[in-house]
Amino acid sequence: MAKKERTFAAKLAHESRTSHKEMCTVCGKEKVPVVYIAARTGLKNTWRPQRRRVKVCDCNRKEIYG
Repeated sequence: MAKKERTFAAKLAHESRTSHKEMCTVCGKEKVPVVYIAARTGLKNTWRPQRRRVKVCDCNRKEIYG
């Protein structure tokens, strides 16, 4: 039997259960994992979404959320 792929929600739940709290060395706050969706240009000047999982703290909150 083929192994079922995990859903995105299952991946996030697994990460929250297994990972320890990661603290930022600059601001001292906890880094929170979020999904960052950016619009990228694809072939033939079309737009396509790009999903990235990033960890946000007070240092990079302005860059991620604008």
